[in-house]
Amino acid sequence: RLGFSVASAEVSDAIGKMINTTLSCTPPLVQLAGKAALERDTTERDTVMQKFRKKVELLTSGLNKLDGFRSLDPAATFYVFPNVAPVCNRLGITSHGLALYLLEGADDKFGVACLGGECFGDAGGGFLRFSCAEPDERLQQALDFLPVGISRTDRIAAYLDKHPKYRLTQPYAVG
Repeated sequence: RLGFSVASAEVSDAIGKMINTTLSCTPPLVQLAGKAALERDTTERDTVMQKFRKKVELLTSGLNKLDGFRSLDPAATFYVFPNVAPVCNRLGITSHGLALYLLEGADDKFGVACLGGECFGDAGGGFLRFSCAEPDERLQQALDFLPVGISRTDRIAAYLDKHPKYRLTQPYAVG
């Protein structure tokens, strides 16, 4: 990964200290790719960015059509982070448990990979994170499968019996 920040000298110094102790070096290949993206003709970069913008729009609009899913359009990433608290509350499952269920418990041959919001701290509870870095066809397959997967209450109950730590003990705030 490669990124940048615009910050005061004090904040930049703190960021530098944090990165120095938590990350290893960014590989030279990634550094050169970042430099090329900033310095060379922007046509290819803009084309790729437009493709990802369309993927984000596909996923966000598709998720917002599903009962209990609410997603804002991310401004600068290819991840979508919908609020699924109503779904989790209705099914009695944590969002982390819902993510794992969708991947490994909702169907014997098909799964949807996403992360439960708890992976990003306590405030992430009630959210899922989806990546748009898949072909459009796969994103559409996931969108088509999600309502099927969450309607399989018998499979959800069996999944929670097998993994009781994912039972939701306190409903998520909805709002």
